[in-house]
Amino acid sequence: MKKWQKILGVIAINALILAHIMILLDYCHLAENAGAWCAEVTQESFFDCIYMSKLHFMGYHLLSLVDCIVIIFLFICLWRKGGKR
Repeated sequence: MKKWQKILGVIAINALILAHIMILLDYCHLAENAGAWCAEVTQESFFDCIYMSKLHFMGYHLLSLVDCIVIIFLFICLWRKGGKR
C-alpha cells in the first residue's frame, strides 16, 4: 500500500472509533435520563425522550452501515493487492 493510503486508512478508522465513542456516550446519557423518570413526568418531556431515543438508534444504524462499507472497501483493496505479488 502507498503511504497516503495507510494514512487515510488510519484517519478513517480513528474517525469511526471516535463516532462509536460518541454514540456510546449518547446512549449512556439516554439510559441515565430514562432511569430518572417518575410519576410527575409531563407528556411533552416523555415524547422528547422517545424522540431522542429514535435519533440515537438511527445514528447507530447509520454508523453501522458506514462500518460495513469501510470493511468491504478495505477487503476489496487488500484482495486486489494480494493478486499482484
